[in-house]
Amino acid sequence: MRLLDLTAGEPAVAMLGMCKNAGKTTAMNRLIRELGEAGVEKAALTSIGRDGEARDLVTGTDKPPIYMREGMLAATAEQLLSLCDVSREILSATGLYTSLGEVIVFRARSDGFVQLAGPGIVDHMIRLRREFDRFGAGPVLIDGALSRLSLLAGASDGACVLSTGASLDRDMGRVVAETAYVAALLGLPEMPAPGPSQGKLTLFGGGPEGRTVTDLSRIDRAEPEETLLSEGAFTETQGRTLLKGYTKKQGLTLLVRDPSCLMLKRETYEALTARGMRFAVLKGTRLAAVTVNSVSAGGWRFDGEEFLEKMQAAVTVPVLDVRK
Repeated sequence: MRLLDLTAGEPAVAMLGMCKNAGKTTAMNRLIRELGEAGVEKAALTSIGRDGEARDLVTGTDKPPIYMREGMLAATAEQLLSLCDVSREILSATGLYTSLGEVIVFRARSDGFVQLAGPGIVDHMIRLRREFDRFGAGPVLIDGALSRLSLLAGASDGACVLSTGASLDRDMGRVVAETAYVAALLGLPEMPAPGPSQGKLTLFGGGPEGRTVTDLSRIDRAEPEETLLSEGAFTETQGRTLLKGYTKKQGLTLLVRDPSCLMLKRETYEALTARGMRFAVLKGTRLAAVTVNSVSAGGWRFDGEEFLEKMQAAVTVPVLDVRK
């Protein structure tokens, strides 16, 4: 099974990790290699942070470098160009800036290693995507982060790949459960807003007229099949308050902007779901695959086959062992 096949036809693919050392960069390298082997020369690479360094700047652990193929495009900060060992043709100085300088778009004239640092603002990522389009690039591979999912949701119209691994926790069961929860959030269905928002929380019935909700503990007064629209983040505190008041299995739908806005603990989400609540997003994403890494940066490891099988049983998308 190839990541290339699972993401085929997508204009952009965001690589996300459950934690550091989850195997995200290894998964990205795998997709880059598969694109190269398939003769896709115009793929483009960038990051919403910094990636490709040989040693993690936060944890101090070794990291696999990013290896790009001749003909592919990349966007990175000006100060990192000297750390890229590919021969390159500068295509564009974008006018977009990071803490490491202006974002530069170049085409690789040889295979080699690169370090990436791209825009951290939605509007800037959208502009960079347009710049890639100007040079006929695609698909665009974005090294992302779950903490920046709102940026990706606003700037990416493609799919995502979620990487998880033993580095998340020593308990395999917890790793599987937490990853399955994030996978469920990434797979939430899209639905349009029933009407205009009336505040932070708006309850809609059968029509476009909504009413402001000020006390979630009284939500049981809602009628069946109503939609609760949350403007911005829906927090764990709000979730617990809602859980206290939401006792009827009445089919209420909680609608948020994108998966990053649903800031509930897994246990709270599961408790609300058990009471019949549904969840949806205004702008979703397509989770194409989950990758697993059974070896942790801390030295412990899981049984690779057992980890793979349990993860496959817990999610509805294909699961790949990133080390194979």
